[in-house]
Amino acid sequence: MPEPRIKSEFGEITLKKAVTTIGRTQDNDVAFPSDSNVSRFHAEIEERDGDFYLIDLNSSNGTEVNGQKLVGERRLCHGDKLKFGGSTEAEFLSQTVAPNDDASIDGPDLSPITSEASYAASEVVSTGIAAAAPSGSNPMLLIAGAVCGLAVICAVAAGAFYATRGGECSATAEFVKPERGDSLSAATDIEIKVSNGECVAQAIYTIDDKRVATGSAPSFSASLDPAAIPEFADGLDHLLKVQLIDQDGNVAFTSPPLSLAFDTAKLTPKPTPVVSPTAELPKQPSGNTEVSMLQMQEMATKFASQFSGGFQYNVSNKQFLTEVKKRTAEFAQPGIADRAAVYRDAINTAFVREQNLDAVLGFMLALERSKFVAAKQGDEEGLWRMSNTFVTDNKYNGQCGTETLSDASQNCAARAAAIYMKAIVFGVFDGDGVYGAVAFGRSPQDAATWKTSLGSSRSDLWNTIKTAPERERLVRFFAAGIVAENPSRFGLTKDRPLSTLYPIAIK
Repeated sequence: MPEPRIKSEFGEITLKKAVTTIGRTQDNDVAFPSDSNVSRFHAEIEERDGDFYLIDLNSSNGTEVNGQKLVGERRLCHGDKLKFGGSTEAEFLSQTVAPNDDASIDGPDLSPITSEASYAASEVVSTGIAAAAPSGSNPMLLIAGAVCGLAVICAVAAGAFYATRGGECSATAEFVKPERGDSLSAATDIEIKVSNGECVAQAIYTIDDKRVATGSAPSFSASLDPAAIPEFADGLDHLLKVQLIDQDGNVAFTSPPLSLAFDTAKLTPKPTPVVSPTAELPKQPSGNTEVSMLQMQEMATKFASQFSGGFQYNVSNKQFLTEVKKRTAEFAQPGIADRAAVYRDAINTAFVREQNLDAVLGFMLALERSKFVAAKQGDEEGLWRMSNTFVTDNKYNGQCGTETLSDASQNCAARAAAIYMKAIVFGVFDGDGVYGAVAFGRSPQDAATWKTSLGSSRSDLWNTIKTAPERERLVRFFAAGIVAENPSRFGLTKDRPLSTLYPIAIK
């Protein structure tokens, strides 16, 4: 008999864990990535002594079981119809047919009835008649047992029906090639691994639910040519799925979506305007319109790769790239590299040689926060805009001697910022410089608290970071980094990338 599982349009997921998580992000065991009504971490199913309980995790749009809003938790029964966020439907299929329990966690305790009813039901199935009541048994228990027995008999009868018509197609499939996150620019073979595929006649491949290719037995392979689907050639994520069609023409299985990006539009670059050193600050996004979303993604990926530690980041989210693109105008100023060069030694000494941090972190934080203008603004001083109170209270100025954050050399400001960032990057985020940059301004204690809210998998930056202030810092940091490393793309033809100022040994 089948194991307990959740069935939806995305396929079937067997419940093998003590706790199965359900939500919109791919971090979940059951993911519904295309439904914005589903919360990031929407619900979970917990196994307790063979029973499975659905628990709503205070989701924004709620969870329903058989049309009733779920409050707290509820024990699931075979055939229960589930709805997440009011839009995504699923079904709970269980190995054991249990009586439908409509009580929530706050309802009466029916576990004794469940136990004895299950006993009675098993007797009905094995003998075909109601079992004799144990001494002192409540008649209601026998009624419950009979109901369960009838349910089991119906299930057996249904199984016999399907057996006579050749059985249900239980095939499943998973993608072997391409892999999640791939960006395709040429025709690519689709390869899938099919299990129990004897009943499968055809595989249909869809992108964003549009049919794009088919595959036949035995391999069910197909070719995916980006040139044939130019509507998806925007460099953004699109969802590839495969449906297995049985010999009766029915959909036997639909896979979870695989996110891919496509590039077929090779645009002819427009002439880049020459910016005079004395010219007024370029008005963007007039120049920004020349940068495609695919180019933005490529530049964001390259920028993220400058950080050490081997961390992998997904920077293909459309909304994220759109926000970053808007912010690049702020940093597309001529002469950035020349201003930064004045503080080259101070930054490299403090961040790289003394604190073993990435040079890119020191330079890009200074660009994002002050554009390399060290003049004091309010109580914020230096290239990194730190307050003297914050630095002094946390003793980040221990290496400054008589120098201050506002000194022209910026040696003190660089040392204080580097010591602070080392506490954040290595003390909190295990060497992850990107999340360290986003947490800039928080104390190490506050940063650690914020980190616990992010979950263990943090590669998808935009979908992991949900709070507005941190998203703002993320967007500004990437916008600064993209412009600084690709100045010519933004009309700064006489500027050089900031990475030319890094120590040669770590380029």
